[in-house]
This record gives sequence, structure tokens and C-alpha cells, in this order.
Amino acid sequence: MTDKIIVHGIEYLIKRTERSSLGITVERDGTVTINAPLRANLKAIERFVSSKTIWIRQKLAYKSQTNREKVRRDFVSGQGFLYLGKSYRLRLINNGTGVVDQKGISTSLRLHNGYFELLEREKERGKDHFIKWYRKQTEQQLQLRIPRYTNRIGVEVKDFRILDLGNRWASCGKKGTLNFSWRTVMAPIQVFDYILVHEMAHMIEKSHSKNFWRLVSRVISDYEEQKTWLQMHGVELNI
Repeated sequence: MTDKIIVHGIEYLIKRTERSSLGITVERDGTVTINAPLRANLKAIERFVSSKTIWIRQKLAYKSQTNREKVRRDFVSGQGFLYLGKSYRLRLINNGTGVVDQKGISTSLRLHNGYFELLEREKERGKDHFIKWYRKQTEQQLQLRIPRYTNRIGVEVKDFRILDLGNRWASCGKKGTLNFSWRTVMAPIQVFDYILVHEMAHMIEKSHSKNFWRLVSRVISDYEEQKTWLQMHGVELNI
């Protein structure tokens, strides 16, 4: 018999067997399975997983980190690329005159009519073009969204930088500067907002204290769901 429950934003698959104790398995793909006795009630299972939440989140983060290198996208027509949580297929364009972006500026890559369009002659440099495009979109989102949270959190972001931060999504630098990975704009906008608010909150509380999470939850009430999404799907935010 199989059930599903969600505790602290994490979905669990419950498998009941003839066993005497509760156990947890975190699969390579991020699936979390609770192996439970046949007669174990849901309240007991929920209490059990609640007590293991920190350990489970650590395991999910580790799975995401170790799997990241396995995600590779080819720059061929039909390949999907993420932007704000949605996948858009790539079309290679054989156009000698090039293409233009929304501002009428000549470019090698654009998002147009539901497709990423890349000049075929530039496909060998496809990764460079996508990173450049993602950097620009991350910058635009930060310019748009930082002012939305400035008063609510009570801090002022002096500046931000778009970098390749490896396995980190963002960091809070000195003197009110935020460092953001260009990969963040591949995530759904609510996850992007969580990352932003998380780092802005660090400008007040440096550690992940109770006050820190209280501040985050005041702005992002469902932050645990966004945090879990990032732990489970962060591996997909790559090219």
C-alpha cells in the first residue's frame, strides 16, 4: 500500500511493508520514501519525518550537488532550455542577416514566440551565448524585484553582481552587495524570489538563526516549499 504526504514542504512516498520500524530512503532522483510498518498511523509517520527534516534536507542538497554535472544540454533544434521555470525548445536559425531582440538589437540568441532561436553558425558557441543571455535576464529580474523587498525587509542593496558561483545560488557580500548566479533565472520566479529574500535577510542576520527564518517567512510565507524545490530540482538549472 502506497500513500503520499507533504511535511515542511517535502513530499514523501510512504511504502508499507511487514516491518517493525520506520525508515527513510532518499533516492538519487530526489524521491524521499518512508518505509513504514503496515499499522503505522500517519500522525506517527509525520512526527518521525519532522524529527528528520534537517537530515533529509542535507541529503537532498547532496543529491542535487552530486548530480549537477550529469545535466548537459546539446545545442540542437528541439533541445529544451529553462527560463523562469518553463522549458523552451531551441530552434537553429539559418539566417545570414542575423536576428534581433525585443529592442531591435542584433543578437545571436533570442527568446521569440515560445522558442529560443540561435543562429546556426553560432551553435559551437551556444553555451557562451546562453550564459550571456541568462546573465542579462538575471540582471533585469534583480533590477525589477529588489525594490519590491527593500522596505519589507528593511535593508538597502547597494549593488549586485552576476557571477558563476559554482554550486551556490547567491551570496551576501560586504557593504550591501549581493552576488547572484546566472543559473537562478532558470528557476520559477517564486524560487528566484526566495533566493533573493534569503540573501537580503542575511544582510540583517548573518546566520540561519530562528530570527533569520522568521524574517524570511514574514516575506515568503511558503519559503520551505521553495527551498525544497531548489534542493530537489536545482540539478536541472544548468546547461
